[in-house]
Amino acid sequence: MPRHPETLITPNALLAEKRAGLPSPRRPGQRMSRTELADAVNIALDQLYPGRDLAAHYVDHRWIGKLERGEHRWPSEERRAALRLALGAASDTDLDLYSPRRSSSGRPDAVDRQQVTRFGSRPDLFPAGNLLQLGTPTPGHQLLPGGDLHRTISAPAGQHFPGALIDVEIYPAVDDGRVLATIAPCATERRWRRSVQRRLILGHVDTPDRAGVFALDSRQADRHLVEAGRDARLLIPRAYQLDAITTGVVWAVTNLDLSLLLDDARLDAAQAAASPYRDMTRSAASRDIADDLDSVSRLWIGSAFCADHIRRHSHVLSDVPVYWTREQRGEEASTWLLFRHKLRYLRDTAERFRSSSQPMTRMFCLPPQAVAASSMSERILLLLAMALMESVGIHTAVTDDPEYAALPGLVMDKRRAIMATWIRGEDVWHVDVTDHPHTVAAYRDALGDVLAHSVTASDTPGGRLRHLADHLSLDWHWLQGRCADLGQYGFAGLAEPRSRLLSLDGVDQACRFIGTLP
Repeated sequence: MPRHPETLITPNALLAEKRAGLPSPRRPGQRMSRTELADAVNIALDQLYPGRDLAAHYVDHRWIGKLERGEHRWPSEERRAALRLALGAASDTDLDLYSPRRSSSGRPDAVDRQQVTRFGSRPDLFPAGNLLQLGTPTPGHQLLPGGDLHRTISAPAGQHFPGALIDVEIYPAVDDGRVLATIAPCATERRWRRSVQRRLILGHVDTPDRAGVFALDSRQADRHLVEAGRDARLLIPRAYQLDAITTGVVWAVTNLDLSLLLDDARLDAAQAAASPYRDMTRSAASRDIADDLDSVSRLWIGSAFCADHIRRHSHVLSDVPVYWTREQRGEEASTWLLFRHKLRYLRDTAERFRSSSQPMTRMFCLPPQAVAASSMSERILLLLAMALMESVGIHTAVTDDPEYAALPGLVMDKRRAIMATWIRGEDVWHVDVTDHPHTVAAYRDALGDVLAHSVTASDTPGGRLRHLADHLSLDWHWLQGRCADLGQYGFAGLAEPRSRLLSLDGVDQACRFIGTLP
């Protein structure tokens, strides 16, 4: 996760000494390695949180190295608990773990113990299976007017996402058909409107018959204050309850937004460097062209170039084409929902090749290993991306055979293939156009086999998406009801992007489409 800009990086000697003081479980006479500690942390996670999807929390030796070098000081609550168990520590302080945003005393000991005890460590505040993790009170300015806490939520790193922190303010709330949070009004509107970092205002309902956390983007929250004065009330739409679907969208928006904003000027420079390649039928750009960019920004450059490549060469296709799409995880698929250019590309191609007699089809490879490694929120993002395609009239098909995962991104008809790969490749992009008979025949046979044996085969969009939900182990009935609510409100009140390159139109359209299916 990103460090506060004023944080001084100092090695965590205490944690490194704790590890070095333990014997290796596999190498007699030697000390525990970083890899062995990572394995012990992952075992501890399984012991501490049985039945939970922990894919987003598992660690490796590189993560342990970052901890020991002081690059990370405040892991997620789950990872800290697992570290304490693996190293036999009684507290985070014993491992020199603390939030980088320090008080004037420089250590979390300055936090009022009564405030920490009051809110405590709330593993139940968010439902299991989502991607947001609640941190402890922020030292130095954790107490808000009225005694409520300023906390942070971790939107953790992924295979491409860098990880980010979201400021949150937590207030008690009631749900009597409306969710009303009690807000101390002192300077709230000014603080909310001028928040530079993404901030969520949370209403926590905790009663015997109903419990949940409901959220608003701080820049939207001042519009929802229904009373002024000493006991102001914040009206939060019930649709904005934090669960696996809403936290997945917040997770994706937060990570994409952070990277694209930080790289905004460099993205313009990278696009200028890519211009000479646009006149080429075949090209591959090494990572050098985007060496200064974050991994998310490299994805954006690759995706935008590939979409443009397909548009430029689509005139060579004489029939309604079929598409092969390489995304396997919700992190990758969220780009369809949130990259502004991808929705425009999707709508343009759907309109260009629209046919009453032969539908366009996009195909995916979702092997069991990729599904099992994905959190519930990620699987929902993947389903939403495919629902977006169905909403513009593009059929979807899915194979679970992992052998097809190596296929490049493809658009093809009976005689030609346009290749455009930007995800899970060595280059920022790799594009080509071919009419070589053997190559085209091999791709045509592969895609024909996928279509003939699709695990989501059905004559209707709703049928295909229901089969997809089964394949992804998602509750279709629950998901359809939540999408209907969220489609009515839209996500702007919860996860408004700051970057000009992002849009919520795609995810809103996907939710509305699912919600209206019979």
